Amino acid sequence: MNIMKRNLDMLAAAAMLVLGMAALALAQSGGFHFFGPLSRVLTPNSDGVNDYAIFCFDNPSDSEVSGKVYSLLGSLVAELGPRSGVASPPPGGAGAVACPGGFAPQYSFWDGKADGRAVSSGVYLYRIEAEGLSFKGTLLVVR
Repeated sequence: MNIMKRNLDMLAAAAMLVLGMAALALAQSGGFHFFGPLSRVLTPNSDGVNDYAIFCFDNPSDSEVSGKVYSLLGSLVAELGPRSGVASPPPGGAGAVACPGGFAPQYSFWDGKADGRAVSSGVYLYRIEAEGLSFKGTLLVVR
């Protein structure tokens, strides 16, 4: 029984050491964390619901963040531009953006347009990059 308790204590100490090292590595890497889009479906019809694709992230090092949206054929549709820090609400948006994480929301957004004109309904690809990391996914535009 004593040996079992000692082994459990050693295992707990090792787990704490590993967790501590992981936390230190995260802190040293800048800790950028991408939460993804609030919704993968855009319905840009100015009703205030899913008019924008809002990409939420935690950026404690205030690193440069850039994003791009592509068609399924690989053509560049929109550049979200380098953004860092807390962005303002989307133009004409309904106000505050509620990103996950319990901190001030940091985000980039896409309004469903290419060169100022509304894109067609369909599937689009996004890529967000920061701190040498790349996050990819799909969006559905429904008109």
